[in-house]
Amino acid sequence: MMLFGQLNPDIFALFAGSNRFLYERILIGLYEGFYRSDLRFPSQGEILHLIYGLLGEHAEFWREDETPVVLDQLAARRGRRIRRRNLEAADPQATNEAMIRARHIYNRLIATGWIEESRYGLKVTVDMPAGAMRLAEFLCNLREGLTEQLGGLVIQVKNELEALQRNARENAPGLHKAARDAATFGRYLRSVLSALREIDKQVLASDSVGRRLRHYFEDFVERILLQDYAAISTTSHPYRFRHHIFTALDSIEDSIADVGAIAEAYCEARLAPDSIAARDMVYDDLHKVRRVFDQIEEAFERIQQHRSRLETRLRNTVRYAGRRGGTFLQRSEPILLRLDKLLVGRRSDGSLSGLLEPRQTYWSPLLLARARNYRTSMTGGVIVLPPPDPLRELRKQLEREYLNRLAVTPEQVGRFLEKRVPPSGASDASHFWIDTVDDFLAFETLRLAMLAADQNGRGNAVADYLAASFGLSLAPGQWVDNAWLSCAGFTVTRRGDSATLKVSHAQ
Repeated sequence: MMLFGQLNPDIFALFAGSNRFLYERILIGLYEGFYRSDLRFPSQGEILHLIYGLLGEHAEFWREDETPVVLDQLAARRGRRIRRRNLEAADPQATNEAMIRARHIYNRLIATGWIEESRYGLKVTVDMPAGAMRLAEFLCNLREGLTEQLGGLVIQVKNELEALQRNARENAPGLHKAARDAATFGRYLRSVLSALREIDKQVLASDSVGRRLRHYFEDFVERILLQDYAAISTTSHPYRFRHHIFTALDSIEDSIADVGAIAEAYCEARLAPDSIAARDMVYDDLHKVRRVFDQIEEAFERIQQHRSRLETRLRNTVRYAGRRGGTFLQRSEPILLRLDKLLVGRRSDGSLSGLLEPRQTYWSPLLLARARNYRTSMTGGVIVLPPPDPLRELRKQLEREYLNRLAVTPEQVGRFLEKRVPPSGASDASHFWIDTVDDFLAFETLRLAMLAADQNGRGNAVADYLAASFGLSLAPGQWVDNAWLSCAGFTVTRRGDSATLKVSHAQ
């Protein structure tokens, strides 16, 4: 369903007028008081009582003089009617206006879809719709901003990945949650950096030293340094578990069996329509976690730069504020008193001794601008390249041969099986002999391709190539144990007597 299909068309009308700050306090107060954590069903009188109390606490948002007022207390009564206590210290005019405004605000909340009345027999309660409740929760989180502590996210990501290593089939949903937690931690770092930039703008826009210091201590020191920066630098510091997270990611990505088990669990949980989409989603979740923890170094560097710049500006502000204060006045006061005495005496030959120094003209040849150097003209020439290093060329050749040897092709696996499986027959993997490293690489490629294949024996390049000539099936109870490896056994059936030629022979 679309966003505006769940919300009232006029739900944002409260924030379009001049009373948006008052409606913000009232909506957050209603949500936190009745609907956020407690399973309460308030009546109309309770809602009006809370709105009335919020009007008394925030009189600066609805009174023209913006002065605090003392409102009369309301009697706790059941039903829809509200009674006053008629206190002597209360302002009767402000009380009447607050009660009228409370009823008006209540009707506006109903008209705009923030609350709705529900009748259960003779009892009428006030509920908040689901869409409005989610929007109110978003407003509360937005107001709380960076005070929300997300210290356990990095530890949760680490624990979820380690659980996948222990049992990928049972803990498969943890990978999807780890990707969401990693993205949330990335947004958390970005929000800290955004808050530092916002404080930097507010400090530069301040027109007085007092406002500048208030932004420093209230916004920067209390909100950032004491809460968020301290959290991500101690309990939530990602460098504590970064190596463990990368190690777990590498282990899961290298294990084709674990990836297949997680993809199967994704299909059962209906996170993906088929096995191919589920496998893609598994790799996408793994890459999300890796990308976040690959980029945290740049985010921390930017946060550190903004923090250092703000601390430097704070030191300079305090230093120059002290110079603008009593220090200059203390030095200038005795000089001004002596000048007053000289003016009263009207002495023309009077001299003033003190901290004043005679004006000096600073002349020096070192202060003059230096003459520009003559620009050298560009001339053409022959660039002499150094001769190639034979050792470097040999190293590059060996590296290419090594990588080519590790990249086993389906044809090599086919030739490996043709030598070990008789025509139109079957053979167990425990009877395959391995003489060279190339034989071991072909056997390992065959084993991994069989584990990653689907029920039809396909799903990857090696399995698709071998499906026409060979049939692969697991052999429960059998085990391959030789000098090269130890793994579960399987059986290979040859469907014909065709042979695969090498590329050089085929050409």
